[in-house]
This record gives sequence, structure tokens and C-alpha cells, in this order.
Amino acid sequence: MRSSIALAAFAAGALAVPYNNEKRALVHTEFDVVYVTEIVTVFANGNGPPAAPTSTSSSVPPPQIYGTPQQYGAPQHYGHHNNWHPSVAYTTPAQQPETTPTPQSSTSTTQTYEAPTTSVAPTAAPTPTKPATGSAPSGYNDLVVYHHNLHRANHSCPDIEWSDDLYSSALEIAQSCVYAHNTEVQGGGYGQNIAAGVEPANISAIITDLFYNGEEPYFASEYGKDSPDMTNFEKWGHFSQIVWKGTTHVACATHHCPGGLANVGSAVSPYFTVCNYKNPGNYAGEYAANVPAPKGHPTVQWNYGSS
Repeated sequence: MRSSIALAAFAAGALAVPYNNEKRALVHTEFDVVYVTEIVTVFANGNGPPAAPTSTSSSVPPPQIYGTPQQYGAPQHYGHHNNWHPSVAYTTPAQQPETTPTPQSSTSTTQTYEAPTTSVAPTAAPTPTKPATGSAPSGYNDLVVYHHNLHRANHSCPDIEWSDDLYSSALEIAQSCVYAHNTEVQGGGYGQNIAAGVEPANISAIITDLFYNGEEPYFASEYGKDSPDMTNFEKWGHFSQIVWKGTTHVACATHHCPGGLANVGSAVSPYFTVCNYKNPGNYAGEYAANVPAPKGHPTVQWNYGSS
């Protein structure tokens, strides 16, 4: 399933088995090799997968999303800083919210769930041959679960549910306004994907267009392998956590940091999104059983299921 909307991105996820993860600074393109569980950062300014169809560009620059995949259960460092850039335009509904904070100027730290701002109308998303399970999403929590389960269904994986406990830990991490993995808050034991630069109203774009549509093609040659080639883990690690069969619960939190978001630079809108997962995915040696090949459902986009 290829994305028709992608996001200039650097994205973050986690490798499984909660070791004491080394926190790595997001600096330039150097890499260091260490023999502990790693956190990888992908920068949005290099070559990427084959270009997906682009939509009409907006007069508003596309938001930048930052993230890093994380893997557990492997004694070896599998990643390095690697430049890539999925090329598609970001489009969102044309409705103008009254309370959406502008980047780098808002003083509010509350989450905002209104429709996003843009001058470009969205293109219609294709209808899957098999309808998604559950009712249409009506808010942030529903969007998180709905868009995870759209993709899990395509990989023959059971639906996951929202967890208030995971939300509590995700919100605490997001409110730190420090862009970095933290899988120890409130006792840990969860997997994690993180991203930056996108308002809460666009949480479905992070899950569907960045993490799934933007990454699944990188895993195409790895299906059926207990231990896939980890060379490009930072390019597919969010995707594999989203569809990980053994994961049963999820919660995401998006927080606006009026004082700025550490580790991403001033050009990035200071929104920090943290998604926590129980049970964590990306366990070394368990990929074949937990990341089944897709059924081939039609591609869905961020706005699928929106009323």
C-alpha cells in the first residue's frame, strides 16, 4: 500500500524488549555504533522510495514530522542516521479552525482537535474492498485506533484497543517537550513511536501516511523472515510496530510546546506526538509471526473514514 500523501519526515520508533535504551542526540548525519538497544533518527532531506502521486501544492509549506524507530531484543546496534525524503504533498481539509495555534507563537499547552488548516482541499480516498471494522472515528482517540486497525486488518492482525494507562504515560512524555524516546515513564513495558511537527487534528496523517504508507514498501522483501535485514530498520520500524500482531493496546498523545520542542530545531512546529504500545513490537527473531504479508487492500489515506 503506497501513500498518496506523505510528509516531510524524520520519524521515530522502538526496537523491542525494554532494555535501558540509550538516548541519542539528533545531530547532523553522524552515526555511532554501540552494542546496546538503539534509537535511530531519520532526517527528511535525502533520497527516498519511489515518488508517490503528488497533489496540488499548498501556499502553506508542508509540516515537518520528526521521528525515530526503536528496536528491542537485539544485542547489536542496527541503525545509523540516514537521509531520506518521501516526496508527496501534504493536503488537509480547507476548514479554518478558530483555536488552532500557529507554530512558534502559541502560549497554550492544551491539545487541539479541530480540523487542520490549509488552502488545499483533500482528494477523495479510495474505498477498500473490505470495510474497516468499527464505526467511523469521531475524535482523536477514535482516529488513533481506527487508523491502526485499518492497516492491521490488511495484515490479518487483530484489532487493537485504546488504553488509558498508555495514554497517561504518552502524555507525560509528550509534555516533557524533549523530542526523544522514553520507555521508562510510569513503569515502562511498552513499545513506542514518536513524531514531531504535526497538530493533533492530523494524527491520522502520522499513522497512515507517514508511518504506514511511507514505510511499508521498505519491508516488502522481508516478509516471512524471523530476523529481517535491519539495514533499513529506521525506514520501516514504525510500520512494523503498527501492525505487530502481538500488540493489543495503543494510545497516542500530541502536546503543543509553546517554549519549543528540544532536539528538533526551530524550523519544526513544536508539537510532540508519542504513541505507546502494549505489548511492544519489533522483537528480534519474531517478525515472521508478527508482521504478516498484506492482503492487498486498496491504499487508504489520512482522511479515510472522516465525515
